[in-house]
Amino acid sequence: MDIRIKEQLELLQKKLELLLSEKAELKKDLSYYQAENRELRDKLSNWKEQRKNFPESGESTIIAVENGRNARKIASISKEIEVYVQEIDRCIAQLDN
Repeated sequence: MDIRIKEQLELLQKKLELLLSEKAELKKDLSYYQAENRELRDKLSNWKEQRKNFPESGESTIIAVENGRNARKIASISKEIEVYVQEIDRCIAQLDN
């Protein structure tokens, strides 16, 4: 009977050693994944911060479409402004003389 108890104790000791070894491995894994989680959270935070500087995708699409539609109007207004600037420059040159 004494031998049987000793065998069971040895078996329990081996199981305990295996469990302790597994626990140590799990602790290593846990610390690795916690560090990775912190890194990913930081990247996500930075990405969200950078995203605030850009318009929503719907807004940028609307702006692009409107700019395309109004390109001719913008070009003609730009030409008119250039003519006015040249006229103003000519008038200033006459005033200087």
